[in-house]
Amino acid sequence: MMVVEAIGQISYLLPDDKVENELPMLIPTVLSMYQKTSSDLSLTKGLCGILHNAMERDSKMLFAHLEFLLIILHQQICIAMDQPPNPGSEMLQSKLLCCFKLLTPTFIDQIITFLLLELEINDEQIQLGALAIMNHLIYGVPSCLEIQKNQILNSLALPMLTNSNRVKELLAQVIYTMASHGYLELERGVDVIEFIIEQCALPIEGKEKCVELGKRQEEFSFEVTDMDVKRQYETLLEKLTTTLDIDSLFWPLLLEFVIPIRYTNAMVVVCSSLVYLGTKKQKAGATEFVLNYEECVNLPNRQALLTRLLTVSASPNEGNGRGAPALSLLQVLGINVHPAAVKVWDKELPILLNYLQEFPGNYLPQNQWEEKLLHVLSQTLQEIEDEVWIVELSEVMSKYIHRSDPSPQQKGFLYKCLGIVLQLVQNPEVVRKKLHEMLQIVQHDEDLEREGVAIGIGHCARTHLDIILTTLKECSKLNIFKKTASFYQIMKDQGSIEITKVRSTLILCYGYLIWYSPKEFILPRLENDILQNVLNHFNMKILGMKVQVKDSTMKLSLIKMVTLMARAILAMEGQPWYKLTRKAELVTYMQDFIKVEPRDALKTSIRKVVMDACASLILLEPLLNDHTELVNVCLSSVFSLPPLENSSANDSRDMDMAERQTLYSETLASLEELLKQFLLYDLSPDGLQFLFKNMACWIESRKNSEREKSLETTLHLLTFYLEAADTDGKGPSHDLAAIIGCIVLRCSDPSLIVRETAIDCLYLLLYIRLGFEGFPRGHRDMEVEHLKAIKDGLKDTKSETLYRVCTDIGKVLSKCMAPDQMDTLLITISKGLTDKQLNGSCVASIVLNVLIRKCGAMLSDIPGIIKVLYHQLQSITEPQVTHAVILAISILASHNMLMIFPYLLKYQIPFQTYMGEVWRSLLGDNTLVTTSVKYLLDNLKLLCDDRKEYHVRLVTRSATQQSLAVICALHAMICSPESESLINILYPHLFSTVLIFLSSIVQVGFTRDFPRIPNERKTFSQPEEPGDADVWNYTIEILQALLANGRKVDSNTAKKGDWDLMKSPEKHHEGVMLLASTMATCAVHHLISIVEQLIPFLVNVNERQRITVAAFFAELLNHSVMVELSLTDTLVSSLLRCLMDTSLTVQRLAVRGLGNVAIGAPQKVGKYSTKLLSTMIAVVHKYSKSNHLLAVEAMSSISKILDRPQESFADSILIDVALAIEPFFEHIQGQLRSSAFTVLGKIIAFGKIQLNPVLREHIYSTLISLLLHLNDDCDGVKTVCKSVLSSMSPVVASEGLSKMLQELSSEDTTLDYEKYLSGISKHVSRDLPDKVVFYIVRCTAFFKNTQPEIRKNAVTLIAFLMHNAAPDYSSLFSADPICEEINSLLTDPVKRVRLRAAVAIRYLYMY
Repeated sequence: MMVVEAIGQISYLLPDDKVENELPMLIPTVLSMYQKTSSDLSLTKGLCGILHNAMERDSKMLFAHLEFLLIILHQQICIAMDQPPNPGSEMLQSKLLCCFKLLTPTFIDQIITFLLLELEINDEQIQLGALAIMNHLIYGVPSCLEIQKNQILNSLALPMLTNSNRVKELLAQVIYTMASHGYLELERGVDVIEFIIEQCALPIEGKEKCVELGKRQEEFSFEVTDMDVKRQYETLLEKLTTTLDIDSLFWPLLLEFVIPIRYTNAMVVVCSSLVYLGTKKQKAGATEFVLNYEECVNLPNRQALLTRLLTVSASPNEGNGRGAPALSLLQVLGINVHPAAVKVWDKELPILLNYLQEFPGNYLPQNQWEEKLLHVLSQTLQEIEDEVWIVELSEVMSKYIHRSDPSPQQKGFLYKCLGIVLQLVQNPEVVRKKLHEMLQIVQHDEDLEREGVAIGIGHCARTHLDIILTTLKECSKLNIFKKTASFYQIMKDQGSIEITKVRSTLILCYGYLIWYSPKEFILPRLENDILQNVLNHFNMKILGMKVQVKDSTMKLSLIKMVTLMARAILAMEGQPWYKLTRKAELVTYMQDFIKVEPRDALKTSIRKVVMDACASLILLEPLLNDHTELVNVCLSSVFSLPPLENSSANDSRDMDMAERQTLYSETLASLEELLKQFLLYDLSPDGLQFLFKNMACWIESRKNSEREKSLETTLHLLTFYLEAADTDGKGPSHDLAAIIGCIVLRCSDPSLIVRETAIDCLYLLLYIRLGFEGFPRGHRDMEVEHLKAIKDGLKDTKSETLYRVCTDIGKVLSKCMAPDQMDTLLITISKGLTDKQLNGSCVASIVLNVLIRKCGAMLSDIPGIIKVLYHQLQSITEPQVTHAVILAISILASHNMLMIFPYLLKYQIPFQTYMGEVWRSLLGDNTLVTTSVKYLLDNLKLLCDDRKEYHVRLVTRSATQQSLAVICALHAMICSPESESLINILYPHLFSTVLIFLSSIVQVGFTRDFPRIPNERKTFSQPEEPGDADVWNYTIEILQALLANGRKVDSNTAKKGDWDLMKSPEKHHEGVMLLASTMATCAVHHLISIVEQLIPFLVNVNERQRITVAAFFAELLNHSVMVELSLTDTLVSSLLRCLMDTSLTVQRLAVRGLGNVAIGAPQKVGKYSTKLLSTMIAVVHKYSKSNHLLAVEAMSSISKILDRPQESFADSILIDVALAIEPFFEHIQGQLRSSAFTVLGKIIAFGKIQLNPVLREHIYSTLISLLLHLNDDCDGVKTVCKSVLSSMSPVVASEGLSKMLQELSSEDTTLDYEKYLSGISKHVSRDLPDKVVFYIVRCTAFFKNTQPEIRKNAVTLIAFLMHNAAPDYSSLFSADPICEEINSLLTDPVKRVRLRAAVAIRYLYMY
């Protein structure tokens, strides 16, 4: 190869003949080398040198090898063009093209013919090579091609039809080279220009496809895309226009490419080129600038140019921003469109172009932009004032809409333009015709077209209102769309989308008609004509049946119509406000639209537009009374939407994420705007409270997103309210306390956004409150400003930080809130104790404690606060919150002791959770707990007041519950381990009051609402669960706690079942006495005070209370400690007074207590013996017949007294006692007989019988009674008589008799009664003969005894006495009366008496 290159260089040195001789061999040899290898630069350089030398020497040998030479060189050009671009390949192409250039001057015809043939071959590589050669030749040897210009230009026809972008790319270079040498001025030049425009109008690829093609270009460097071709031809057209002097060729030819739709994508470069050319000619004053439509018949007419350029300008950013060039061209063409337009366009169009520069990209507000274009059009037409020209413009626009098939957005704009045009048309027929055309050709299912035609009709209504109303009324029958009245056809039409869309269009037309029409003409027709027709369209009916509208388009149209109507009415100036009588009906429609929207997805803009409509609608007259439902519906529809990141992609398939985000934000903004309108409606605190009341449930929602949205909305509303409301000194802001309380709960929300927003809301609320107090708007409060510092700590979620933040908030509120608002604030915060969020309940408890601690003394609504806290306690589940609430109540009680206690007593512990802990919490403050217990005891005393008769006879349910509340509260405190010091202080008061209360309820029948004490709980043990016991058990457990407080270690003071005695009305006094016995051992140092407090109850009308005190006192006298306490005298005096009580039970207990003196205070017996024995004797005589139990008790007391022998006892008193008890030996009651015999035994055992003959004789006289009752029907009497007879043995003056009596002391002795009587009678007859007659007479006295057994015993004994008497016995008295008495017993009604009498007679044979 290097050799060939060298040959090419040295060929200049060879002589001509030598060259001529060598060429036939040299050229084929070199060309053959191309066939063996690819193109080589050295080979080509050598060939180029050989050809250059041959052509200079005018060699004739080349002609023979020309064809082969052209073929090889063309092939090498094609190969070289496929090589990657680099300096080597470019040099190779240059040398190959140089070879063609060298051959052209001599072989021009052959070369052109060859190239033309190659261009006809439909092969990309061949055409690329041919075009490269053609371009090089046109540029390099233009003079040689002058004759071939037309032929060469025509040869481009086939390449221009190719689909190869590489060919088109190279063809652009060829065209520019041709244009530079005058080829385009030739006949076929227009075709080339059209080809250029077609390439400029290639479709614009989307961004994603451009990126994909860019990647492919990186992989395949030779691939040329349509976008590359488009850019290259746009550059070509720009260069042809600006760099070459061919203006006359392009002007006005390029105008022919403005109108056709297929050239729309080339509008930017075409318009730019026309602007350049037109401006150039205009400045040069060229006459050809003014278009001659007669000569240039292919030029579009003026109206078509205006229509096309306005339409293109309506979408200024489409097609790489063709709006600005279109407007610029319109301005340049001003005089060619209409001379009158120049003035307007020169002024307005530059403003529009500057406006476009202010909003690059997609940020241009489309509606505003179209309004500006329409304004320019309106001004232009007003300046033209040519009816014919304007009518022609309307025709052109109609045809353009109908035939050109522009985009929906452009068609919508054209409808608006047509409305502007018709507004200035005076011919009503033309207007009517065009209106019908608009409504017929509009695509009703295209939103932009539908709105465009409605706006256009609205513009037209400015001057043709009547025509439009008539047209719309005609259309309302749908007779211009459908020509049927068949039921089936109606159903079919109803099912199609067209009918609903048509109705939507008509509804929208009415809306814009209202908006654009003169208000003085539209208002009189608003409700009867327009609104009625609108609702008729919306409320679709089939054969009289209303069909529910589900189509969103119809809904949106009605909403838009309502919005336009409301805003139009509000925009009226200088006129009284119009009263829309159907306002409430329209509001209902709006509410219904929102209600049917899905709550879990944002699929349409219905929510947004409805709220926009309502924002205007609510301001119209007449004002509605209640907007609660509307507000709730809107809040629920918006706040319930899930966050966009959580929503599914299928929720709205027609919108991408950016569009959904925009709609989401706009919907929230519309809601805020609506709520602001409500605030403007009422800027008082009540207005703010109204909105907050409806938003509260969303602020407290369980979902983070709902709380975040609601609080952010609240923040915006508060900001607006602070700016809009004139709060300076407006008066009290009591309603703000409730709002502040609710916001405080969110200051510790789990969501950081909610926490920070809540602090900001609280900050604004406090400043609003300060404004109402009269502070100026710019005032800054140090405490409120501290909230900003608090906000910085919200990001830390540690519990310590949370506590500190909540405490700081509480301190700020305590200083910033007015005293009269503190109650409402506390009640609101208290309701947050059961907040759905745990953090909310925690912050409520913390702030609550801080506020009560600092402001508790200034509170006035204590009942309300306690009520809320009580109800909240029943629902709280968190222990720490419960503890905090209980502490808060304790603090509140310390500030308002006497005020709070009555309300705490309303909630009984057995039924209410934690109320026991509330009472126990008071134990932490000694003063507070002492006061509270005293208060409870005073209440308990009032419940036991002797003047309240229902405690004696009938206890009502309310009284029972009240007493239960008091006793349960006492139980909660007294039974607590921390109550020891309290018990020590108030022990007497506590014990006496509780004991009296217990006595008061002993006969109360409780309702079924009261829980019953478990069967197994019957001891002094502490209760397992306070709530498990009834009022009895609580009272007893209080007494147990009191006993336990003073009990010694390991001392067992009660047996099982002892406490149960106190619950029985019959045995209550026994339980009290057991309790007194225990008190005498474990609470000695409190007894003096207890006795003092119990004494007044002895004169109470309540018998049960008197019984309890008497029983307690009676048992106390049974213990020697009373002497040590010097209480004996007091107790004795008290019990002596009790003997005059009307209650026999009290008297009986008093008698027992007086008898106990002998046990508890034996040393005092001498002091009281006479008085006590006399008293007991009197009691025995008084009640021996009416109340034997009382008499028995008196006998028992006498026995106790006589059991303690005292030297001071008088003989007379003993005799009196002996005489007093004797009648009771024969009493019908065995217990009384037993007691009398017992007393007799005490007298016998006293020891003074030997010293007192009178007493001794009386004892002898009782021997018969004792013997007879030795066989008494009552076993108790038998036992006592044995004991008494045994004790009598030392007294009798008969050794034998004494011995027999002594035998009765043995418990194991089985007594043979008759034998025993026989033995006794023998000893009496022998040892006591002087007593025999007396004893016989005494026996006859028992023949009348009421007991048959005693009569039988008497006749038996008398028989033995008379039988064993001394022989001289009969001389001492007459036996006949005795025998008669005995004979009388033979007729005794009792058989055994008669038998015994008969046996006795057998012993009396001697008489």
